[in-house]
Amino acid sequence: MEFHDILHGHIKFPDGDELTKLLHDLLNSAEINRLRNMRQMNFDVPLIQELGRSRRLPHSIGVANLAYQLSKKSFLNKNDSKILLAAAIMHDAAIPPYGHLVESELKAASDFSHERRVEELVRGPQGGFVNTEIFEGKTSEVGDILRKHQTDIESVMSLIRPADGTKTPISADIDIDNIDNVHRMAAMLGWDNARENFKSLISCIRLNELREMSFSKEASPYIKKWLEFRERIYTMIIAHPECVPYNALQADLVHLAVINGIITPKDWLIDEQRFEEKLRNTVETKSLAMQLITGCEYSLVDYVWIKDFKTSKKLHNSEIVKSLTNNLSDFNQQGYGYFVWNEKGLISREVSIHDLNWEEDNFGYNSTSCMIAYVKKTKGNTQWPKGEGKNKWRQQVVDHFYKLFDVTYFTIDFPETYSGTFLTNGNNEFDFD
Repeated sequence: MEFHDILHGHIKFPDGDELTKLLHDLLNSAEINRLRNMRQMNFDVPLIQELGRSRRLPHSIGVANLAYQLSKKSFLNKNDSKILLAAAIMHDAAIPPYGHLVESELKAASDFSHERRVEELVRGPQGGFVNTEIFEGKTSEVGDILRKHQTDIESVMSLIRPADGTKTPISADIDIDNIDNVHRMAAMLGWDNARENFKSLISCIRLNELREMSFSKEASPYIKKWLEFRERIYTMIIAHPECVPYNALQADLVHLAVINGIITPKDWLIDEQRFEEKLRNTVETKSLAMQLITGCEYSLVDYVWIKDFKTSKKLHNSEIVKSLTNNLSDFNQQGYGYFVWNEKGLISREVSIHDLNWEEDNFGYNSTSCMIAYVKKTKGNTQWPKGEGKNKWRQQVVDHFYKLFDVTYFTIDFPETYSGTFLTNGNNEFDFD
């Protein structure tokens, strides 16, 4: 069994190997096949079209290849190797369409978590091993496959969704999932050294059974480059002025899809082809859904990107939008609205690792930022309300954010100060002239 991959190159799993047989069966299950029609990125934006059109399945195969290679290099026993391989290929099996964009909206309305839904696929909705319907006439198969190959289900789930902050090769500050994901995105963007850094970093990893991964001393520059790739990628996705209108369009579309019941916490297994078909065939979402085909009519008016703040407040994006709309009434124009992206630990992440002698080392730090964008949501030239201007809007946004999150310090960027970097660009001067 072989694959040709943009990051890994030629992937070949040896015929007749027990791990290959397990992987073959899992790849042909309804759950994993669904990932062929699920995009890797939350947002599809022309500026980064290759990312927007990349699928979840190649990434899952890449993670499985890492699991296979590391299990051999680290001399894992047969049972542990099967558990790791199964967790690697299954870790995204329950991702909803449009990924974390939909997941965030479902989470705001319920306790939705795609990691918990993986368990549902394996054990059935009530935990009784009753198969879940994936497609019409096609039910879940991964549970039966794991039992057929004598692969312990509890151990697979504990790698995908560990309890009590336990780190695993699949779920940690840095793991084989996000090592593949970040380098894959960098490679698809055509960035130099992405593949080389990926291969060098992987060569520095060892597994201690199924516990947290260990890294050799030589891993340091490659981890730093991985963090740099991560920062550049997510800074661009969140704050590049050409990305924001498309992000706003898709955020509005997903919000309408959830509140109109097009996708629900109980009906989350739909693939993206059927999801987009339902969006185009529902009155409340049709006009926005068609813009995914005919072109985005949204345009950016301005944004304030607030960064590096500390707060105990936890607010969903929709809550922030509602608060801005209610309190910045001077800017409630017909056809205009807000797009908000509040994040922690996405752009930059604090990574704690252990070397082969179990000595700890730390890299990076956890970012916090809140993108507040003012967007025109109809065709035509943008304009500020009569008598109101950009500087007044920016000052009101900053003042309201300060009160809303009860923060004492933060830095700020605007569209004209965007430079593609997160950690060094922000300023804390409120001179908007």
